[in-house]
Amino acid sequence: MGSAYEMAPAYPKTDSEADRAAAARYHAMNNVFFLEAAMKGHYPKAFVGEPPYDIMGFEEGDEKILYAPLDWVGFHFYTRRVVADASDTGGFGGGFSGTEIESDSGSARDPYTGIRAAMPTEGPLTDSGMEVWPRGIYDLVTKISREYNHPVIEITESGCGYLDAPSDNDNGRIPDTRRIQWYRQVLAELARAIADGARVRAYHAWSLLDNFQWAEGHTERYGLIYTDFRSQERTIKDSGYWYGRVAASNRLDV
Repeated sequence: MGSAYEMAPAYPKTDSEADRAAAARYHAMNNVFFLEAAMKGHYPKAFVGEPPYDIMGFEEGDEKILYAPLDWVGFHFYTRRVVADASDTGGFGGGFSGTEIESDSGSARDPYTGIRAAMPTEGPLTDSGMEVWPRGIYDLVTKISREYNHPVIEITESGCGYLDAPSDNDNGRIPDTRRIQWYRQVLAELARAIADGARVRAYHAWSLLDNFQWAEGHTERYGLIYTDFRSQERTIKDSGYWYGRVAASNRLDV
């Protein structure tokens, strides 16, 4: 039995103690809130001040119910977050999703965690608007390994959105070189984490086919295979062929 949590490595906006503490609260709330409960039988320190256990409905003895150690830890990786302390703000954006960021830079997510999370743009952006930050998977995998005594880890979902499409100039091929580069860099960082002791047993690319991508519908393409949404014709992208060679050989230089 394992898990599939949405996670994003959190980096403090500044080196201040307040921002470092806010990044730690983001990690606790968005990355390991339920993982900590299952693996250790208690909720992590994700709140400013006293935890709002009364609102959560937490009762004495629930620790025994929470504790259900997993055989392996699974999580998704796409990009990172930069987090600032907002415990003294009066405005709140609401929400607890691990992928949610505040649209109003002056607000905080909620009064309980007191954090302000942002999508940074230091690195290049995918067509889906996510920053390319391969180092993030190394930092996240090694952090989870340290915090949970080196569990077996599985990357249950990971990928990038680019809108490359078939072209007459390429004889129907889809040379999505940016996607290949994204996967190459991320897998290289994952290999580095494994070399440093992380017990990673699998990595799953998101996704096999271009699909209906949640609220974004058909406006984004994450697949290794191009889908014509009108005819449903499928065309393997160059990244799909490349990923197949990587999977078959367990090497990146293919």
